[in-house]
Amino acid sequence: MIIPFFIPHSGCPHQCVFCNQKNITGQMKPADPSVLPQKIKEYLAIDTSDKAAHVAFYGGSFTALPLELQKEYLSAVQPFLRSGQIENIRLSTRPDCITNDILSMLNEYHANTVELGVQSMDDVVLQRSGRGHTANDTMNAVTRLRKYGFFIGLQLMPGLPGDSAETFIKTVDTVIELKPDFVRIYPALVIKDTPLEDLYRSGRYMPLSLDEAVALCRESFERFERAGIDVIRIGLQPTRELERPGTIIAGPYHPAFRQLVESSILLDNMRAALRSRDGKMDKATFQVNPKDLSAAIGQHRSNIELLKKEFGVREIRIVAGESVMGRDPVLFSTG
Repeated sequence: MIIPFFIPHSGCPHQCVFCNQKNITGQMKPADPSVLPQKIKEYLAIDTSDKAAHVAFYGGSFTALPLELQKEYLSAVQPFLRSGQIENIRLSTRPDCITNDILSMLNEYHANTVELGVQSMDDVVLQRSGRGHTANDTMNAVTRLRKYGFFIGLQLMPGLPGDSAETFIKTVDTVIELKPDFVRIYPALVIKDTPLEDLYRSGRYMPLSLDEAVALCRESFERFERAGIDVIRIGLQPTRELERPGTIIAGPYHPAFRQLVESSILLDNMRAALRSRDGKMDKATFQVNPKDLSAAIGQHRSNIELLKKEFGVREIRIVAGESVMGRDPVLFSTG
């Protein structure tokens, strides 16, 4: 379980064109350090899982906060770390706000996971997006984090101003060379009351379509998987505020975006399995990994309907197979 505390825009020295954390999270003010112990207790009281609990600071640039405020936040978690109720502190920050002194302090307070808002490894895209840091800052930050033994996550954002499918895949390949422990991929959205909204409304920016975003995230996802890098999220977490009418002005938002990406991969794997069989089939049954069942079927049974139409199969069933471990569906029954 992750116990999240949001510090929207706190510590951020720049206004990124895409960012309005208050509209995304629905939280207007940063969490007060004094409320952390009670909130942690409330989360722990309702936790029924047997997994370790983590405290996370999201939405701002944690290591750009005043040092004493960082220590206040971290100090509030220490009793729960000592008791074993909390296993880890994780935080998000900027690549250009990582110093040896900061990392020494984080080690002292037993924070061991740092996520960097990288977004792109193309300096033109970074400049046009108002990030205020460079790709080289990211490389230096990752080197420092690894030296101090941190678990490293990198957040990427395809579809920013000046970006293209080609430049984003170059970003992915560069990130793979950095060997982070995990990544998140958030396709750029036009959020209300952001500079990106102004660019969009003036015709100077066009977001990715949903299909374009799914295709680009799929290619990125598969590259990270082949490199053994865990992709822990694709697409923004749905929230009540994010889905409030008028919050998202434009862009490839879908509440189950990751499922669309995985569904696309599974669809092509099922296509390949059907092509490998000689002769016309009237019925076909696929076994898939149980965790992939919903994605394999597709939104509103879309994969089943597409396969029936493309291959002229009257009936297609997709069922969970306990013995199927990977993402390759097994075509075990035809007729």
